[in-house]
Amino acid sequence: MSSVATRLSDPRVAVLIVALLTLWRVTTLAFDETDLWVDEAQYWLWGQHPDWGYFSKPPLIAFWLRAVTDMAGSDSAFWIRVSGAFLHALTAFLVALSAARLFTPRVGAAAAVIYASLPMVTVGSWQFSTDTLLLPCYAMAFYAYLRLREARSIGWAVVFGAALGLGFLAKYAVIYFPVSLALATLLLPAARIAWRDAAIGFGIMAVIAAPNVWWNVSNGGTTVRHIAKDNARIDTAGLNPGGGVEFLASQVAVFGPITFAGLLLALWMVLRRRAPEHAGLLLLFSLPVIVLMTIQGLRAEANANWAVTGYVAGTILVAGLLCRKPLFLVAAIVINLVPAILLPVLYTQATTLRLPDGRLVAERYLGRTALSEAIGGAADRAELDTVVAVRRGVLADLFHRFDGTNLRIHAPDTGEPPHNYYEQVFALPDDVTGEVLFASTGPAPCAAAIPLETYAPEDGTYRGLTFTFWRAPAACLRP
Repeated sequence: MSSVATRLSDPRVAVLIVALLTLWRVTTLAFDETDLWVDEAQYWLWGQHPDWGYFSKPPLIAFWLRAVTDMAGSDSAFWIRVSGAFLHALTAFLVALSAARLFTPRVGAAAAVIYASLPMVTVGSWQFSTDTLLLPCYAMAFYAYLRLREARSIGWAVVFGAALGLGFLAKYAVIYFPVSLALATLLLPAARIAWRDAAIGFGIMAVIAAPNVWWNVSNGGTTVRHIAKDNARIDTAGLNPGGGVEFLASQVAVFGPITFAGLLLALWMVLRRRAPEHAGLLLLFSLPVIVLMTIQGLRAEANANWAVTGYVAGTILVAGLLCRKPLFLVAAIVINLVPAILLPVLYTQATTLRLPDGRLVAERYLGRTALSEAIGGAADRAELDTVVAVRRGVLADLFHRFDGTNLRIHAPDTGEPPHNYYEQVFALPDDVTGEVLFASTGPAPCAAAIPLETYAPEDGTYRGLTFTFWRAPAACLRP
């Protein structure tokens, strides 16, 4: 087992493993049978309407997907997703650089393999999200910070600030970095960097972030309000003990069982004053976000991916610990590699693999395209050129499926503050008159609406629901 661990921590072997995992992920994506996830389709649509901010996220993911799909000449699911595998490979490389800086090149190699095999990276290399863009920015900022900790440098201060600024445009969770840095500066004298370098770095971050900040100011704080109200639930939160426990349990699936246990072991060692070198620093860059999200889970709810920034430093710390325990290093990587290899296979068989009760294993990721086709067919048969739908997931796929066609897609105009991007930007305008096709699982939108068809899928995410396609006057879909 020791010899296997030695090979896994060989830099050349680590490069090979990361490269092979990346190749595997890209290859299986070419045969993936799942539909675009709701958020993926939404991010793609944002890219068709470039702006400095959007309803629920800052703009980098829109810019990125627009650039990738334009260069590819295709907006297929493959091209929307494929860059994720390469971005995570880049993050593994940056994590390795930081680990080698703090420990040894062998620890750096182990950190790269551990990161590339993490369950959260397996999912993030398949389904494109803001985390996939945030993590390389976060890892680059951390490496630049380590260089600044060693010596003053205007160059590294610029890199530090640029990485944080781009991270801000990717996802606001980048703010956990300055929080951790402030804690480290307060508690660990060796963690401090020169005030000049900090000023340069955060100044550059502010300049890069400024267009999005201004967009929020100009649009009534749209994104910030969504995060505070719909995500953090600051106005409705109470006490939810089960939510905190559920979030912590989910982190075992996000970071891997042995790797997460290694993080807890490091905390115990620090509390017992038996911690290895740099453990305190790395814990300050990993645990705060996990603790904060656990508190969020206790007061409302927290999604499993909300603490992923903590696992940049967390991977480095765990690699440093596990390289001392060859058996656990091998076990951690092997356990994480199982889903890394098998999950992509599942996605290539998404339309055929079923559970004992008959449901598709990947049910949650299927059925959206089929519904869009049914809606489009009904509109065509009814000779209607405008579709109005209520659900965000339905609208997301409709926009992607019928891009470039004559079919116009809208959300109803509720007359209330928008609940999503589609209601904000694509609410049914006043200049649409006459009749439209209204797709809904609810009752008729008004007495004048005439049912045309029903659609009740037997498989996929909408299984068990019955959609009715109504011919309705546009006026009855406005306040």
